[in-house]
Amino acid sequence: MGVVIAVGLAVAGYALTRPGARFGRQDGTWHRVQVNGDLYVGVIPTYERFAEWTPERPVGLEADIALEIGRRLGVETSLLIYSDDSLYDALYKGETDFVLSGLQVDPARADWVHFSRPYFDAGPILVSRAEAPVMSMRALDGGTVAVELASSGHVAAEQQWQRRLKSLDIRPYMLPEDAMQAVLAGEVDAALVDGVQARLFVADHVELVMGDEAVVAEEYVIALREADFRLVEEVERALDEMHADGTLDEIIDRWL
Repeated sequence: MGVVIAVGLAVAGYALTRPGARFGRQDGTWHRVQVNGDLYVGVIPTYERFAEWTPERPVGLEADIALEIGRRLGVETSLLIYSDDSLYDALYKGETDFVLSGLQVDPARADWVHFSRPYFDAGPILVSRAEAPVMSMRALDGGTVAVELASSGHVAAEQQWQRRLKSLDIRPYMLPEDAMQAVLAGEVDAALVDGVQARLFVADHVELVMGDEAVVAEEYVIALREADFRLVEEVERALDEMHADGTLDEIIDRWL
């Protein structure tokens, strides 16, 4: 019986003291953020324009989002560097308060991770000539679309839209840049390519335009510990405000 009681106390102690655990209606992480005035955010600084390493600190779209959230929470943000295979471990262990680095919702972690509202959609989007814009896949009925070979756009075009439309000619290319060059050359009506590559290419080619929205959603989200319920509320509130007042669009336009 003594062993059973000891084990029960150990389990209860862990449940109460593990990183992000709730203490009644208290959020220990949020309390620390308020008292110390600091916020620790994990990033992977190897994603060009989203988070890139510099001797001073990581810079990029996601770095700016993290700093802006900290500003709205009234605290100082520290960006901590991690690798792909250590990011969630750092969040679980309490080394970081939240992490963002091209993450998408992962149902396998939903028992302890809260995934925020999206801050960016990197899904494949249409690129076409401004003089003959193609803003949606339905407008391609009877047309020709270039895709990056084996990409999510390629799969969507073949498995979904080729069946929905009366006719759709799909032409695969090795790189998204090659697909968009085919649009410039007038070889195809549009290209369906990665949302990030589309933004960068269109920014350098004023004769091109992007479609209305991603054809396949690949939304990037912030990951927080579900138990940090008050911090979750504050981060979601900050993201809502950034969406509403245009700050998020300004940050995206600054880097893409």
